[in-house]
This record gives sequence, C-alpha cells and structure tokens, in this order.
Amino acid sequence: MKKDFLHTKIKTLEIIASQKNLLKKIREALSLIKKTDIKEYDRLFSRLNTIFITNKNGYANEFFMPEKIWFANKSVILKNDINWLASLIVHESFHATQFKNGKYTIPLNKLEKPALKLQAEFLEKLEGKKSKKDIDRVSKEKYWNKMSKDKNSFAYFRNLLNLYENRKLDLKSKK
Repeated sequence: MKKDFLHTKIKTLEIIASQKNLLKKIREALSLIKKTDIKEYDRLFSRLNTIFITNKNGYANEFFMPEKIWFANKSVILKNDINWLASLIVHESFHATQFKNGKYTIPLNKLEKPALKLQAEFLEKLEGKKSKKDIDRVSKEKYWNKMSKDKNSFAYFRNLLNLYENRKLDLKSKK
C-alpha cells in the first residue's frame, strides 16, 4: 500500500506532510528558530532527521529514536502559532540528546521536564516572561498523559515509520 505525502528538505532535515500549508508552516517555524537562536537552529540538524506531519487530526506527537524522526498529527501544527511551533520543534529535537547507546538516559517519565525547560527558554527569547505561563499551563496539565490515551495515533505513527523505512510512501517534492 502506497501513501501519498509531500516532502521538502532543509539542509539535512526532511519534512514530510500531507498538505502544502503544513510544509509551509514548518518552514516558517524553522526560519524563526534560525532568526532567534542560530546555535539552536544548527543543533537541530544533528538532533533531527525528519519531521513527519500526518493527515490525522489530534494532538498526539512522538519522537522516535534512534531514527530521529518526530511524528505529529496535523492539528499540532495547524492549531498552534508559529512561536509555539518553533519552541515545540526545539523541545522535540532535544529528546535526541537524552538517548545514548540504544536507550534513553533517564526514565521515560522524566524526559519532559528538561525538554520543557529548553522550550521555555526559547519562548522567552521570543515573547519575554509572559511565555512562562504557557509552559506552566501545559506542564500542570501533564499533556503527555492525555496523549498517551491516543493509542490510534501512536499505532499510526509506527505504521508510517515502517512504510517510510521500507520506502513504501510516495513522496512528492515541494519547495
């Protein structure tokens, strides 16, 4: 079974999505990261190989190691502003630093706190201190517990990962 997706590349980072507007929004977020923090932007390319935006609604997203692929449902991209999306990319790519020798270096339930800290620092560069309340809110809500209930998305991500690795996706280039 072949699935159709669009893709583009920025340096070594492949971006895959089902719609042009999703690719555009990811490119805008990456440009914002570059403009805001060139060092963080440069780190992205060693931490992240692929951003894969699915055609599913919902807020689930998952970072796969050692593949260095971040999967997100399209609602994650469409329903967030560029500042939040850029900070989320920084957050998700940070998870690659928490993985060594085939396993995460800390328990899974402790992965989010340092990634949220980095995300908050990035948002503060964009928005000042007011961004702290957004990070505090999502941390207090423990969004990762809500996402873990979305078993369908996580199974879908694994299926797409398998299709991607076995070159069974029809990727159409878009600039």
